[in-house]
Amino acid sequence: MNDTMRNNRQQLFWGSIILLVLSGAVGCSKAGSSLTVTAVTYVSVINEAPYSSAVDIYLNGTLVSPTGGIAPGEYSTQYGSVKPGTYTVDFKKAGTDTLLYEIPASSYDTSNFYTLILYNTAPGSAAVQAVKILDNFTQVTSTNAYYRFFNLSPDVPDADLYMNGSIVQQQRTPADNVDNLTYDEFQAVNPEAYNLQVKSSSTDSVLATLSSVPLAAGGVYTIFLNGTDKSANNLAISVLQASF
Repeated sequence: MNDTMRNNRQQLFWGSIILLVLSGAVGCSKAGSSLTVTAVTYVSVINEAPYSSAVDIYLNGTLVSPTGGIAPGEYSTQYGSVKPGTYTVDFKKAGTDTLLYEIPASSYDTSNFYTLILYNTAPGSAAVQAVKILDNFTQVTSTNAYYRFFNLSPDVPDADLYMNGSIVQQQRTPADNVDNLTYDEFQAVNPEAYNLQVKSSSTDSVLATLSSVPLAAGGVYTIFLNGTDKSANNLAISVLQASF
C-alpha cells in the first residue's frame, strides 16, 4: 500500500463527530439567526488497535461516533467540541453492546484539549486498552514547529525516529506514553519539511518512511508509527496536525 492510499484510508474526517449538540454546548443567539457557542472542551480520537474491530464511542452512555464505528487505523483530523464536565468513555464493538474498554469517569475542563488513544496490548492480540491524554499547548509559539512521537504498533518492540537523518527519539516501545507522560509533551523543532524514518532500535532496519513532511511555524503535530508487522507491508508513519 503506497503512502497516498494509506493516508486516504486513515485520515478520515470525523473530528467533529463528538458534536456540539451535547446538552448545553450550543445556544441560539437573541437575534435568532446565529449560534452562540458556550464553554467547550476539545477531544480527538486515534484508533490504532489493528487486531481489533471497529469501535463505537460512548460518553456517559451517549453514542458519539459515526454509524459503523471507527475502524482500526482511523483517527480524528481535528478536535471535536464537547460540553465541559465529567465523562466516562466506553469503547464498544461497533454495532453491539460488547464493552472493549472503559476509561473511568474523569474531568474534561473548559478550553483544554484531550486525545483518546485505543491500542492493542500485544502482537496479534485483540485485547485493547485506551488512554486519555491532556494535550498541552501552553509552550507553543509562532516561531517553532512542535511534534511528539508515539509507537502505536503492537508488533514493534522498540523504535527510533529519525528526522532528516538525525535520530530524535530512541527505543520507543508500544504505547510507552501511557506510563511516561513526558512523551505526551510536544518538542520544538525548526519549521521546515522533514523526511521521517522509523527504524528498529535493536536491528537498525527501516520500518517505515514518510518524505517531505512540512512542519509549519506554530504548527503542532503528533507523529506515530502504526500498523502491524513489516512482513504484511502494513507499517506506516502518520502525521496528525492539531486543529479545531
